[in-house]
Amino acid sequence: MDNQFENEFYGFAPQKPLTEKPSAEEPFTPTTPQPVDFQPQKPLMQPPAPQEDSFNPIQHTAVYAQNRFEPASPVNQPPVPPFPPARAVQEIPTQAMPEEQEQAPKSKANTALVIVIIVLSLLLAASLFAIFGIGILQKQESGDQRKHNGVIATQDAAGQLPEDKFEEYFQTPAQESAQPEHSETDYSDKTDKNYAGLTLAPLPNDAASNTAYSAGYAYNAVNESVVGVRCYSGEAGEDKNVSSEGSGIIISADGYIVTNSHVIGDSKTAYAIQVITADGTKYTAGVVGFDSRTDLAVLKLDNAKELKPAAFGDSEKLTLGDDLVIIGNPGGISFQNSVTKGIVSAINRDASRKSIVKYIQTDAAINPGNSGGPAVNNYGQVIGIASAKIVNEKFEGMGFCIPSAQAKTIVDSLIRNGYVDGRVKIGISGREVTEETAQAYGLPRGIVVIGITEGGPCDIDGFKEGYIVTALDGKAVTSFADIYELLEGYQPGDKAKLSFCDPDSGKEYEKEITLQADR
Repeated sequence: MDNQFENEFYGFAPQKPLTEKPSAEEPFTPTTPQPVDFQPQKPLMQPPAPQEDSFNPIQHTAVYAQNRFEPASPVNQPPVPPFPPARAVQEIPTQAMPEEQEQAPKSKANTALVIVIIVLSLLLAASLFAIFGIGILQKQESGDQRKHNGVIATQDAAGQLPEDKFEEYFQTPAQESAQPEHSETDYSDKTDKNYAGLTLAPLPNDAASNTAYSAGYAYNAVNESVVGVRCYSGEAGEDKNVSSEGSGIIISADGYIVTNSHVIGDSKTAYAIQVITADGTKYTAGVVGFDSRTDLAVLKLDNAKELKPAAFGDSEKLTLGDDLVIIGNPGGISFQNSVTKGIVSAINRDASRKSIVKYIQTDAAINPGNSGGPAVNNYGQVIGIASAKIVNEKFEGMGFCIPSAQAKTIVDSLIRNGYVDGRVKIGISGREVTEETAQAYGLPRGIVVIGITEGGPCDIDGFKEGYIVTALDGKAVTSFADIYELLEGYQPGDKAKLSFCDPDSGKEYEKEITLQADR
């Protein structure tokens, strides 16, 4: 994996994804914040500083209204002095009287002028100190703070995390502010066992000869199939309750919608959900199923009919340099159904330490609110689903989309079952111990356990929160992507040896667990 992808921030996160519910599986990674670019992580409430080399599932705006389009104040603008600085004085030479030339006494006027010059010099020095001193303090403050899932720790002079902050990084979700449950959005009963599945159409026969195929053609073909997804922490329909906004794609006339899992908080009950179609019609919606491993979710609209499903193409047919457009709601519903254009920059990109997806990389602009929206080829076929971007001052134009060929398998299973069939789980949530953290505290690389599923494979004697999972059947684990990849080789009921350590004593342990179906 390339170095630029090693540190990540989840949770459009950031970075709590624009007031999005934090994921329990966010990485445990102290990183250095960078100067803030235009990343509206909160609805034009200023975003948290981007993390170094961060791979961001795109965050979602909440109320994208305050201060919209107001010019920002200049950064480090010098304060206006109480009076204009004195101009350099050129005295007009005069002919002195002989007696004046002999005595050359200092006049009161000259004394006053000297005093004025001294006062102005002191004021100028104070102003310069204020300007540069504050700038230095601000830089030091931003450089010293590290934000992880809502927890801010400050580094000491040596650049290491002080010991009294260590436990803050092991904060469990129960210690964070509780989110209300919305059981009404659990649409597990709205699966369709007879769903035929997404169709991945081939390229049109006249793809090489028809000059009508273009970005404009693509937008017109898919625009009606793109929706806005609004998630509410409280009662739906009230702007003050909006916690997350993203995009989605209509995949059936009766209202199945595909979007990103992080848009709906990786949960069936985190938010009340409203979907807004391109013509402004509002629908109540719920979650049929979601898969955090691929960042995909399927919603179902209430009382929907005669909607226009998008046509999907085969991402396996993509080549480097192919044109594509991204359609969605950057910044939220206020900028509904915006379109940006780019090319396929790379394919099969292994970009995330949390996901098993091999992404399409593109330079088309992807912004907060685009999550879950379509990436479309010039022929009007959805060939990807916008999911993430790199947020760092050193990088520009690096967005990532889930390929349609990978999405099809997940989406089909979610609609038919409400979960991904054949998957197994070990039943923990946690955060990654990065190389930096491991070196700072003398810890092994692995996953710090911050939650254990009751009755799950890891709900066993001798295993508890705070332990660090280091291997599965002898194969090293340094990220959730590692765990997910290893679990692909198991079936429900299989046994595996879990290796872990106690960070307090440094002792290492091994326990046998029985893997369960991930439903």
